[in-house]
Amino acid sequence: MRQDVMDKFFSLLMIVFAITSGIVAFQYSYESSYFPRLLSAFIATIALLLLIRLQSSSNAGEGSMVEGAKDQIIAGLSVFAGIALYTFGIQIINFELSTIIFIAGFVFYLGYRNLLIISGVSLGVTALLYGIFFEFLAVSRPESLFLE
Repeated sequence: MRQDVMDKFFSLLMIVFAITSGIVAFQYSYESSYFPRLLSAFIATIALLLLIRLQSSSNAGEGSMVEGAKDQIIAGLSVFAGIALYTFGIQIINFELSTIIFIAGFVFYLGYRNLLIISGVSLGVTALLYGIFFEFLAVSRPESLFLE
């Protein structure tokens, strides 16, 4: 199967997901569904832009065959496993420590080996997420088994 066909299928799937989640979000009051509405619109916009880009590139005759399908499957499964471990880590230890470990692990997974970059990015993104969700939006922190 060609990669551009798979990418078009993915973008169509994301558009359907965004429309479905948008319909569900609009059934709630505006105050409680403001962020899900914005997120649905954002996902739909990005997926539509990807579909337009793929359509214009396939008209130009560009397209590549899927190479290294086994490597792609392993990479995808490792990302899903990392996210699963992250959600499990939030429940066991607290949000902040789990997020720092998760982001540091994926920055390392992406190939950065500089400890200063890894620690700076993981601490900075965690602080940004903490500030946005827990301070600015006043979302309650997830409960954890250990560190409160």
